Amino acid sequence: MNKKRGVNKWIIFFALLIGIIFIYYIFKKYGLPYLELTSIDKYTKTFESITIFIVVIMLSYLFIKFSSRLLNNYLMGRGDKREVKLFLSVYRYFMWILIIFITLSLLFKQVGSLITSLGLIGFGITFALQKPILNFVGWLTIVFNQTYKLGDVVSINNTNGRVYDIRVMYTNVAELNSIGDPTGKSTSIPNEFVLTSSVTNFTKGTNYVWDEIVIYLTYQSNWKKAFKIAKEIVQDYYNKNIRKGVKKAFKEEFDAQNQIVTRFVINEKGVILKFRYLVDFNIINQTKGSIVQILLEKLKGKDIILGKIEDIKSDNFKFFADSKSK
Repeated sequence: MNKKRGVNKWIIFFALLIGIIFIYYIFKKYGLPYLELTSIDKYTKTFESITIFIVVIMLSYLFIKFSSRLLNNYLMGRGDKREVKLFLSVYRYFMWILIIFITLSLLFKQVGSLITSLGLIGFGITFALQKPILNFVGWLTIVFNQTYKLGDVVSINNTNGRVYDIRVMYTNVAELNSIGDPTGKSTSIPNEFVLTSSVTNFTKGTNYVWDEIVIYLTYQSNWKKAFKIAKEIVQDYYNKNIRKGVKKAFKEEFDAQNQIVTRFVINEKGVILKFRYLVDFNIINQTKGSIVQILLEKLKGKDIILGKIEDIKSDNFKFFADSKSK
C-alpha cells in the first residue's frame, strides 16, 4: 500500500513538472511574440522568471532527493550510522539555500541589491523570530559540536530520555524514568536549551556507563564474609557477561576497567557495601536484576543480616540521580 502511494506521488510530481515545462514552451513560442508587440512586455519577463524559478526548484528537489539516497547508501557502510541522518539533514538545508540563492541572483542579476535586501529582511526577522533563530543556532551547535547523537541517553532541562530524532527546531527524546526504564512518553525539547542550560550525555562515545550494587548490612553481620561472597559473585558475572563488551568498547583503556570497583561506607544503621562496574546502558536494569537474584540466594545465613528496607534510601536506586552526583 505504501509503495503504491509512493509511486502515485512521483507520477503526480512528474506530471506537474512536465505540465509546467509545456506551458512555458507554449508561452515562449506563441505568447511571447504576441505580448512583445503590446505594452505589457514588462510582465512577460516577470512571468518567465517565475516559471523558470518553479522549474529549477522542482528539478532541484529531484536532484537533492536522488543525491541524498546515494549519500545515505554510501555512508551507511562507513562510520557511525547514527551520524548519517544528521549529516543528510545538514546537506539538504545547505543545498536548498545554495540553489535558491544562485537561482535568484541569476534571474534578477542585481546581486548587490539582492544581498542588501536579504540583509535588511534578515535584520527584521532577527527581532521577530528570536526563539526559532535560537533553536536553529542550537541545532547547528548539536550538529558541529556533536553534543549528542541519535541513540544517546541525555538529560536536558530536567528531562531524561533517549534521542531518536534531531530536527532544526526540536530534539525528540523517548522519556526514561529515574532508573532508566522507558515511560512510553515522547518529549520534544527546543534546541535552544543546548545554549541556555547544561546538557548531560550519559552515553557519549560509548553505551557503557557505571552502575553499582548496594548492600546494606547490620553491625551484627559478618560483613567480611558477606563482602567476600558478594565480590566473587559480581566479579564472576562481570567476567562472564560484561567483560568482553567492555574490552571491545575501550580497547587501549581496558586494563583500567578489567576489575569491578568496591566501596565501604559506615553509617549509624550499619555497613554499606558497594560494587561498581561498567555495563551497557541498554541492559543496565536487566544486568542489575540478574546479579541481585544471585546475591539474594548466596547471602543466606544466620551471620549475614541484610538491612531493613526502611533504612534503604530510594535515591540509591535512581540511575540518573546517582550519575549526576558522581
